[in-house]
Amino acid sequence: PRVRQGAGIVLLVWGIALVIGAARGGGDPLRPLAAGPMSATSSSIEAAHPDRIVESLGQLQAALAESTTPAFVNVTAEWCISCKVMEREVFPDPRVREALAGFRWIDVDVTDTNAVSREVLDHLGLFGPPSLLFFDGDQELRQARIQGELDAAALAGHIAAVSRALDGAQAATTSG
Repeated sequence: PRVRQGAGIVLLVWGIALVIGAARGGGDPLRPLAAGPMSATSSSIEAAHPDRIVESLGQLQAALAESTTPAFVNVTAEWCISCKVMEREVFPDPRVREALAGFRWIDVDVTDTNAVSREVLDHLGLFGPPSLLFFDGDQELRQARIQGELDAAALAGHIAAVSRALDGAQAATTSG
């Protein structure tokens, strides 16, 4: 009886924490009292949003064609747990945001498993999200492709290396 009482009290406290967290805008049941979108950190979260969200191959190609800077393409889905972790913990990181400053950020949403999302994944040669791609114009930099989850430091370093490679290629083109 004491064990059941103790478990009941723990569940009651957790339930109250869930209600309070939901009222504050939180959405993570494992961290119910974590800061929600109305907290002081909302400015850093707001700065971590993509410039454009597309769902089809035609939309992606149009977004790449109209971009005047290299593009960072994040293939994501609502059901992708690793994608959500990266959205919450990696993309808002100041190092990542600073590294992405020279890129146009495009999210490709493949949440709906249908012919349109399959066409995008097949065209890009991907199995699914999370996948991070880099484009210079409409040409993907295949050697810079990342598939799977990684932390903020690794992503910031990778983006910086891609930027250096793009700068080197542009310098070689203008001098040659």
